[in-house]
Amino acid sequence: MESNKKSIFLIDFDITISKKDSTDVLLETHQPEFKKELRKRYRAGEFSIREFIKNGLGSLNITKEQYIKTLQENVPIDETFINFAKSGIKFKIVSAGARLNVQGTLSKYGINLPDSEVISNDLKFNGADKNEITVENPFLDREGYYGVDKKEAVENYQKQGYITYFVGDGPSDYKALEVADFAFVRKGTRAIKFCKENGIEFFEFENFNEILEWRNNTSY
Repeated sequence: MESNKKSIFLIDFDITISKKDSTDVLLETHQPEFKKELRKRYRAGEFSIREFIKNGLGSLNITKEQYIKTLQENVPIDETFINFAKSGIKFKIVSAGARLNVQGTLSKYGINLPDSEVISNDLKFNGADKNEITVENPFLDREGYYGVDKKEAVENYQKQGYITYFVGDGPSDYKALEVADFAFVRKGTRAIKFCKENGIEFFEFENFNEILEWRNNTSY
């Protein structure tokens, strides 16, 4: 591929950029017993990832301000992502969680992303007598399982003529890793095994400085 061709990085958030799963942290903080039940039913195959997110975040009786505060106090990130975000490389976050999880967490680190830069689920806070949170899926996958169609996100940019890199770690990323022009996988995560078993070429990274170095030293 020509080195002067336009390119974009599509990057998963939870466990790829963040060091903890943001939805898990919110549930562990505010609904620990309900989280155990949800996790049990998800592992038993009763819930999809989309349903886990919908039921989990929908159970939180907190304000938007409390929601963001919980994220900023309890969800650390790989701070080398700050260098990546400020490098000038074109990127978007693609998350099966929620857009506010991404924006709320990253704003603590001086990374303020507009809605257009985060492909994820939307949250509506209906604070009347109680703080009710509803989850909307504007990027719903065809199967309705993950809640966000990461594969479609990759293919949309490929159709626009972009070399499309995908950066991820787990099951909601698998289909995107399969179709991306090149894959980056967080070291020690489930996606490593998936890529090896399916013959997907990938770069295993520990931090985003390694991705920056790879990008600066390749014409791919």
